Amino acid sequence: MKIIFLSIILFGSLNTMASTKNLSIKVALSPAGSFTITSNKIKGKVYVGSNGNLIAKNIKIPVKTLKTGIELRDNHLKKKLGHEKDKKSILLLLEAKGVNGKGKAKFRVLNKEQTTDFTYKKVSKNIGEANFTLNLDNFGISGISYMGVGVKNIVNVSVKLPFIVKK
Repeated sequence: MKIIFLSIILFGSLNTMASTKNLSIKVALSPAGSFTITSNKIKGKVYVGSNGNLIAKNIKIPVKTLKTGIELRDNHLKKKLGHEKDKKSILLLLEAKGVNGKGKAKFRVLNKEQTTDFTYKKVSKNIGEANFTLNLDNFGISGISYMGVGVKNIVNVSVKLPFIVKK
């Protein structure tokens, strides 16, 4: 579950418009299996310069909007991400900068920060897609297990989002 919320943070940082925002975090399980965390409630804007440079700051995903498809798992995820103590808890992309389809992003979850590389591409006139991985240990998320099935520490995040062309 730790991997899931980290991925969500990263994807959320790239989303900007409600109807086209889409966060997807792939969480691998051990010894086998996986699940996906999703959200389309992302607050913030992503800008792309006429030269293709990407800039995003303060992109927020409310923890309460994260879904896995199973209510009990949703509740456990939200608890791990601090929603039980703070109903306004968020996954936060502090800053992302990219050039020529590659960049670096800095995320904050549970008051811990992580910087990661990402790739991005334009998928339509004003929609972009970014992909990255997050390490849950870096956010202090570890030891997630239920009946002998555990969450692997690395999550894969994909975000499709609208962007604003900045001249």
